[in-house]
Amino acid sequence: MPIIKILLTKQKRYCPPSSMDDIEGFLKETEFCDFSNTAIQKLAGEIRHNCKNQREVAIFTFYWVRDNILYSVGSWQKKASETLSERKGTCTNKANLLVALLRVNKIPAGYGIMKVYGQRYFGPVGIPMLTKFVGKISTHVYVLVYLNKKWIKCDPSIDRKLGKNIYSFDKTTELVEWDGDRDAMLGLDKNDILKNNFPIMRVEHLMIKKPKNAKGIPLKIANIYINFIRANEQKVSNEKELGALFKKWLKARHSFYFYCFFAASWLKDLGIRLKKDEKNS
Repeated sequence: MPIIKILLTKQKRYCPPSSMDDIEGFLKETEFCDFSNTAIQKLAGEIRHNCKNQREVAIFTFYWVRDNILYSVGSWQKKASETLSERKGTCTNKANLLVALLRVNKIPAGYGIMKVYGQRYFGPVGIPMLTKFVGKISTHVYVLVYLNKKWIKCDPSIDRKLGKNIYSFDKTTELVEWDGDRDAMLGLDKNDILKNNFPIMRVEHLMIKKPKNAKGIPLKIANIYINFIRANEQKVSNEKELGALFKKWLKARHSFYFYCFFAASWLKDLGIRLKKDEKNS
C-alpha cells in the first residue's frame, strides 16, 4: 500500500491519496475507532435513513457529534463507543467518534493532528488561573472527510450549548458551522500552531498516551468552568471580567473545590518561582 504523505508545515495544501487503496485505509475499523459497536451502527443507520446522499450524511453526522457530545477536558483514552455512551469528550474523543460514524456509512474519514501552544490556543476564554496548569505544547485533533474527490477539514469540538455562550472577545472558540464543501475549523491563531499533520488514518499512538497535566483538582475545576460558561447568562466584555465572575461563582457554588484549587494554584506558582530561582542562581 502506498504511504500517505503527512504534511508537516502549516501552509501546504492537502496531500490527496494516490489510489483507491489509500482511500480504503480511511474506511477501516481500528481499536479505538470501533464502529462495529452496536450503538454506533444504530446511530449511523438513523442518520443515513434521513439523508439523500453522502454529503448530507456527512453534514448531519458532523452536527450530531458537535452538539450531542459535550466538550470536556481530561483523558482521551476512550474508544468511540465509550465517547458515544458518555455523551462527552475531548477534541480527540469527538473527532474519533465522528470518524467512526462516517466510516460506518462508507465515507472515508481521517484525522488532522495539530501541535499547538497549549496555554494560548484556547484564546481569551482560557483564563490564566486555569491555563497555567496546561502544558506548554498541546495536541489538538480534528477531522478530515473525503467528499467529491477532495479532503475537507471540519472541527466538531465546541458544542452548541458551549458555543452560544462564547463571548464576543474570543473568536478562537466560536461555534463551527460546516456545509460539507469547505473547510470549517476553530479560529485558532496561526501563530499558535506549530505543526499540522493530515490526513492520518488512525490515532492509536495518541490514544494510548496518558495525560501529563489533565488530572486532579485543576482538571475538575476546568470542567466546572466549561459548564459554568454553558450556564452563564451574565455578559462580560473581557477575560478579566470573566475570570472574576467565575471565581465568585465557584466560591458560592463549590466552596470546597474553590479552596482546594487555590491551594493547588499557590503550590504551582511556588514551583514556578523556585524553578526560576534555580535558573538565575
